[in-house]
Amino acid sequence: MNQFFGKISLTAMMLTLIALVLAASPSLVRAQSFEGVIEFTVTGERGTMPMTYMMKGDNVRVEMEGRPGMKADFLIDTKENKSYMLMEQMKMYMELPAPPPPDSSAPKPEITKTGKTQKILGYDCEEFLIKDGDRNSEVWITKDLGPFQLFKMGGRQGQNNVEAWQKMVGSEGGFPLLATTKEGDTEISKMVATNVEKKSLDDSLFKIPEGYKQFDSSMMRRPRQ
Repeated sequence: MNQFFGKISLTAMMLTLIALVLAASPSLVRAQSFEGVIEFTVTGERGTMPMTYMMKGDNVRVEMEGRPGMKADFLIDTKENKSYMLMEQMKMYMELPAPPPPDSSAPKPEITKTGKTQKILGYDCEEFLIKDGDRNSEVWITKDLGPFQLFKMGGRQGQNNVEAWQKMVGSEGGFPLLATTKEGDTEISKMVATNVEKKSLDDSLFKIPEGYKQFDSSMMRRPRQ
């Protein structure tokens, strides 16, 4: 289980970076019209795993798989500003904490809109370059799929700059189809969209399943010897 959560943390760190670029105003979220599924391959220091991103109205569902037999699903209610993690193997759910308040003294990331464009899976995308300390990211964004939403992971690197990024580029309101992050010359993470499918999704996909119990963090603590 710890190995799986290690992969989740790495992916969350990368998605946090992207969400900072794509953070949209409430009006943009309400204007979201795409309903369907976007499939990704996410690669990081701990390996590669698939990620499925579902969108319908104000709701988002993100499904990720770790090692065999380990799976976690995330529900995002953008209207209520709440995120949940579903643990299918345990039949439990956990409400995810909000990120900490932004640190006004922290260095602000540098964002450059290069003007370059390309088609990815048939969608027109624009390139953004993001420099955050010794990390550099290249993100290709389309405006045809509505704004990207991130499940809250609380305390991940880069979240102190969320408000600054929102002010600088939040008005772009797009969705990433390709993102690569490097530390120096070393690639540390990559997210690649492999398929986009518009289709009707059942409302039940975006609700906590019946019979699931709320997760108690004390279950993770080891008893004292």
